[in-house]
Amino acid sequence: MPGADIELEAFCSLICSEDPSELARRYVFSGQVCVFASPSGYELFRSRVQTEISNVEYVAIVGSGNWNYSLNPRNNFSQFHVGSDIDVAVISHHHFTETWTQLRRIHRDKWYTLSRYDQDRLRRNGENVYSGFVSPRWLPDQADRLRFEHERMLNKLSDFAVGYRKVGMLFFKDEIEVVDYYSRGFAIAAQRLGR
Repeated sequence: MPGADIELEAFCSLICSEDPSELARRYVFSGQVCVFASPSGYELFRSRVQTEISNVEYVAIVGSGNWNYSLNPRNNFSQFHVGSDIDVAVISHHHFTETWTQLRRIHRDKWYTLSRYDQDRLRRNGENVYSGFVSPRWLPDQADRLRFEHERMLNKLSDFAVGYRKVGMLFFKDEIEVVDYYSRGFAIAAQRLGR
């Protein structure tokens, strides 16, 4: 069951036996995650996010805070712990478009004034936007209003409710893109496990 504290062996078995897209859909749209002891705690967090940012279609905690184990190959299926980040997926066509528009403006207006590093990041993140997700943290100017407000909101969410863990967030264009993004993580994990 999504969000339940299942053993690693059972989690790996689930990854190898289920369709990655169905697994991603089930976890992302579950009403319970391992971060919170009860569904009501999770619902309260989701409501707080929707209060902080308007024009949101859906909010979900994802990553190890949801499925209890990291799919990141560098983390070797490590279990959610005190030092884990809280990853949040927000389906919002409005915020996706607003952030993408700002990235495009910077690309048009400031491309030649950016460092090579920032140019490479902007180019790479353009591929991510093409895949249906974006983050205001990708804006190269830390003083950019959109990035500053986003960072302030994340800091507000990083409080006692989540054990003062660092909160990260991606904006997704729609439900299809959020399922596609996380199904890739499950598919790669299944390959690593020899499926």
